Amino acid sequence: MNRVLAAEREALADLQACRAEAEKSLEATRREARAILERAERVAHEIHARTERLAMARARRMVEAVRDAEAARDQEDLLAVAVGRLAARMTGAPDA
Repeated sequence: MNRVLAAEREALADLQACRAEAEKSLEATRREARAILERAERVAHEIHARTERLAMARARRMVEAVRDAEAARDQEDLLAVAVGRLAARMTGAPDA
């Protein structure tokens, strides 16, 4: 009977040791999962910030291109008016 009780105590001790080892392994896995999640969030944030910077830079370039095109068109209009006036003066047109 003593051997059976001793074997039972030994089995319980082994079971407790296995549970403790499983708990350690589980906690290590949880820490690793948290670290992976934190890295993923950091990378996602960096990607988002970089994408936003690139989008803003592209938007600025587009606005500048439109502004430059409008300025060039305005310059062309002024040049056309000036050339027209000069031609009228040279030809003696009444609008000169």
